[in-house]
Amino acid sequence: MEQKSYGSNVVLKSVIFSLIGVFAFFINMTWRGRTTVPMVHIMELIKEILTRENVNRIVLLSTIIVTIMATYVRFSPSENRFLSKYYKKEGLITYLMYIVAAIFAVMVIFGVGPAQILDPVVGNSSINVAGDVLVAIIVAGSLVAFLLEFGFFEFLGKLMEPIMRRVYKVPGKASVDALASFVASAAVGVMITNNLYKSNVYTEKEACSITTNFSVCSLGAFAFLSATVGVEHLYQKVVLSSMLLAFILAAIMVRVYPLSKKRDVYYDGRLQSEEERKPVNYHKGIIKEAVHEALSKAEGTPMSIIKDSAVSSVMFGLKVVSYVVSLSIISLLIANYTPIVQWIGKPIAPILSLFGLPDAQIIAPSTLVGIFGLAIPNVIIKGLGVAEISAFFVVVLSTSQVIFFTESANAMLESDMPLTFWDLVIIFFVRTAFLIPLTAVLARIVVGV
Repeated sequence: MEQKSYGSNVVLKSVIFSLIGVFAFFINMTWRGRTTVPMVHIMELIKEILTRENVNRIVLLSTIIVTIMATYVRFSPSENRFLSKYYKKEGLITYLMYIVAAIFAVMVIFGVGPAQILDPVVGNSSINVAGDVLVAIIVAGSLVAFLLEFGFFEFLGKLMEPIMRRVYKVPGKASVDALASFVASAAVGVMITNNLYKSNVYTEKEACSITTNFSVCSLGAFAFLSATVGVEHLYQKVVLSSMLLAFILAAIMVRVYPLSKKRDVYYDGRLQSEEERKPVNYHKGIIKEAVHEALSKAEGTPMSIIKDSAVSSVMFGLKVVSYVVSLSIISLLIANYTPIVQWIGKPIAPILSLFGLPDAQIIAPSTLVGIFGLAIPNVIIKGLGVAEISAFFVVVLSTSQVIFFTESANAMLESDMPLTFWDLVIIFFVRTAFLIPLTAVLARIVVGV
């Protein structure tokens, strides 16, 4: 079948705007002594200009605004089409989380309330994370249209399709989601997947599988956590090990409950056909087909999509911030002010000893507390003088678990994807059950005894 030809204006539109997206997300540049992608430079510059104090005030304002908007949609007799688009589906639990977030934010910012909430490790750290997430989502969300709407997404997706369909049962386009998480943050990866699910690019099962497997932490998080446990000299090995485990786990998790039971249905209710799920093979003309799909997408994309993407990212970011504040503070209270962390570590210590990891009793609690927050497993062993191989084990395990309620899990719950709180809890524990032996074996191979 002869493919449609495109004019130079469509080609230039696709190439120029796609290159802007690739440059912003994936091309390292050095500025003021730091080397990272332009998008991260923009995030850091915005936070520097605003100052941490003002970013935290914006977080407070965001939680109040979200609560007001959700209250209006929930109780007003008249319908606001714009607000209903973002808040109509919210249930009672979600609404209560918004209210709790606003209350917590007021307590932390104004220094009033129980000492446990005002503890810097609990309150301030949660507000700081929420501010970072808000800036990341708004900046990345405003730039992501260049990746997703002008052909790059279709081009890369077509080339990755034979691998991603066979191994992970998802479209090749999922590779873009994973890359975005890697260079920005897990919440950004969730936002991209959610947007594509709502655009009927992914089915329910595909979207849930992608977001719970490929919303990995960023390179910056890897560096911070490696330094926290004193293995910064093993940074590259930590990143490669975590990525390897994440991709191994993804192939497993898409085939077990609860992801295996999600429906092959698009957001608009259309059932996915067998033909759409069928893996394709690499062939001589696949690059030409990828270029054709890219140009076809660019031709039909209006320039207003950039503004629409920015607005959607702001609305999504505001809601995620409320979830981060409420669930992060609750999670950190449990982790820091209850004996649960020590209790859950007791049955794990013998397993770690079985794999020959030193200091098993000390690192055992770190294996399951990652569900509360990405940094918690690493913080609780900081300064305890654990063996290098055990510190490596902790940081690789925590960065491979993906589900943590200080960021990624909150964004997933706030998305339109049909993922429940218990889905995420189950996924976390199933992932961890596979990861503990795999990470222990990998640690012995990479670091040795």
